[in-house]
Amino acid sequence: MAVMSSKKCYRCQNRKFYKVRRGKKRCSKCGYEFKPRIIKDTRLSSKQWQKIIEWFVLERSGLWTAERMGLGKNLIYKAFNRIRKVMLKDVPGIFSGIVEVDETYLGGQKKNKTKKQLLKEKIAGKESKRGFGTTKQPVFGILCRSGKVFARLVEDTKAKDLIPIITKKVKAGTKICSDTYNSYTGLAAKGYVHRTVEHGEKEYVKGKNHINGLEGFWGYLKRKLAAKGGIRRKYLYLFLSEYVWRYNNRNLKFDEQVRKLFELLKISG
Repeated sequence: MAVMSSKKCYRCQNRKFYKVRRGKKRCSKCGYEFKPRIIKDTRLSSKQWQKIIEWFVLERSGLWTAERMGLGKNLIYKAFNRIRKVMLKDVPGIFSGIVEVDETYLGGQKKNKTKKQLLKEKIAGKESKRGFGTTKQPVFGILCRSGKVFARLVEDTKAKDLIPIITKKVKAGTKICSDTYNSYTGLAAKGYVHRTVEHGEKEYVKGKNHINGLEGFWGYLKRKLAAKGGIRRKYLYLFLSEYVWRYNNRNLKFDEQVRKLFELLKISG
């Protein structure tokens, strides 16, 4: 049995080991025998990952999954976030046809916050001027009428924040529908066919001009996030990527979603 150089030993991080029976390898330093994992840098086997992905697709909680599998809840939470990170990379390409653009805000209401939270926000200067004392995160979205959506957390919703995203994700000459928010007024000058609806005047549909598809996605997103009972701001981008992915892959069967996520994890390593 020749000493081989490859990835690190899972136990002692040694890089040299022997090739032994049934596809296993034995570390030349500590003697630990192991079978190389398809998804690297993790304590989980491929079979465990398969089961975790299945429970994740079924939207089981991390605690429920940990109890079901007999694993630590922190390990499951890390696995769930790793799945969300590969979802973040599985985004639609360039949009064309008829496209909708819109912005929304995510964040808890003042009535649901403790006095301590409100005081911290006031001291940090984070109290929002929008709504009833809410501290909200702006989100920008693009939806193609073919059924795919793209959404991203943004610093602000001014033209300088939104127009560069649109020009990168939407093909020039595409018909773009929006409300009359002034950040979108420069779209025609960028080579797009721009159509608007006046929500302030109770106008929501004008022929084929509307943003009902994207409004529907915002409703879906907010219901899902509300069901989580509160998410730390630093993890919000991961949960946004999850529900964008779920929405874009909603027509796939359960087995197809599980298989796709497993392949994405293998590619990410």
